[in-house]
Amino acid sequence: MNIRTLRNFVMVAETLHFGEAARRLHMTQPPLSRQIAALEKSLDVPLFQRHSRSVQLTPAGKSFCHNARRLIADYDFAVRTAQATARGERGELRIGFTMCAAWSMLPDVLADFSGEYPDVSVKLDETLPRDLQQALLSGEVDIGISFPVPTSSGVCYRALFQEPLCVVLPHSHPLTRQAVVSVAELMHERFITFPPSTAPELHSALMACCRAHHFEPVIQLETHLQQTIVNLVAKGLGVALVPDSMRKMQLEGAVFKPLQQSPTVEQGVFWTENNTNPCLELFVNRMKRIKGVK
Repeated sequence: MNIRTLRNFVMVAETLHFGEAARRLHMTQPPLSRQIAALEKSLDVPLFQRHSRSVQLTPAGKSFCHNARRLIADYDFAVRTAQATARGERGELRIGFTMCAAWSMLPDVLADFSGEYPDVSVKLDETLPRDLQQALLSGEVDIGISFPVPTSSGVCYRALFQEPLCVVLPHSHPLTRQAVVSVAELMHERFITFPPSTAPELHSALMACCRAHHFEPVIQLETHLQQTIVNLVAKGLGVALVPDSMRKMQLEGAVFKPLQQSPTVEQGVFWTENNTNPCLELFVNRMKRIKGVK
């Protein structure tokens, strides 16, 4: 007994005519009749009552047909699932991301990929930019979404998104009355930021922005998360330069203002060349077609 025999049996059961079943199966009647007879012999029960002008299922044949259809459906599902998994259209994809990615490109990237491949289960792991590469190399995640970081051999990166910096101010700050703020106007402020090791590229962009206006920022507080930075600004503890997408927080007490001639900061996707997860290849190829994330 094999899946082909089961399919042929079900065809005879549905047509109740060996000749018609053979025609639909693109075979001749004699080998089909011998196949069904061999099946009955292996089961040791008759499946059909054969008359000179008609064929009928026996009670055992009706029961066997019901279960054969289920077995065929299970087999077909197993085949489709295996093929979809091999193509990366089914399976699991583990994505490491930073907080800024959660406020900027991550939702659009996930909506695009999950909308196209709903059978891929996506697992999310929020982390710091500095820890993302190790998570990739250790296999904890398949994809990283973050600011650029120095990469080891075998780690690939593709830029997907750029955005300007903006300044976040306490609501009582005089500069909140302006439509646009110049970085030079922040020269005498106390800044809340993060250590250089947390997100090296973003930190360099912030420092370069201030130095381009001929001052070194006075660092009042350092913390790792952008959301914490904004919250501390809202409490009046200083000002901060943050990616523009952080304004989506709309935190009470924090006022976001655009910067004159602001530099842009970049985010993208990271992955390792030796990762064999088929979902990863599909994700990367999908991202290569994205011109930018809104």
